[in-house]
Amino acid sequence: MQTPSATAATDRGEVTRRHILNTAALAFAENGYNGVSLNDIVRDTGLTKGAFYFHFPSKEALALDVFATKQLEWQAVISERLASHTRAIDRLNSMLDCGCEMYETDASARVVGRLCVELSRERKLAPRLTGYLQVWFEMVTELIRAAQVEGDARRDLDRRTTAETIVAAFIGVEQVSDALTELGDFRKRIENLRTLVMAALRPCP
Repeated sequence: MQTPSATAATDRGEVTRRHILNTAALAFAENGYNGVSLNDIVRDTGLTKGAFYFHFPSKEALALDVFATKQLEWQAVISERLASHTRAIDRLNSMLDCGCEMYETDASARVVGRLCVELSRERKLAPRLTGYLQVWFEMVTELIRAAQVEGDARRDLDRRTTAETIVAAFIGVEQVSDALTELGDFRKRIENLRTLVMAALRPCP
């Protein structure tokens, strides 16, 4: 059992760790992995190097933790949003809306796409990054399955293939929008994607 002083130290350590992750997420989102140095991030945190390296010994370790943490945050937000809808087709629609809102309200949201692209070029790191896709594939696959059962999606569609296509399209839209307008037209492009997805899913009359 921890003493009060040990508990307080643990809490302070977690606050420091979270501060580092938030600072790094913004830096990587703005500049990419290769566009910012670890010294830059240490400086931006306002911490001593000793305090910083106690939590993260390298830029690679920091980037991987930022990536994983942001994914968990997204999954939590989306899961909560989906719970407010009863029909699967509405939950799928809500996923697209939620994705847009996260990019609009969280300046570090684009960090996921940037780190995935840059770090996945390293063979040893790729499995640690691309595994997150499976979470989204499985989530969307289950929504399509439920929508088929409820009569809101074509039964002849292959669920997994359709799910992977939707996820890939979302990622592609994000990257194109980021490259062309720094996400200025992201919602408009997602609305176009929504129109295509819903038309493809809609059962034949």
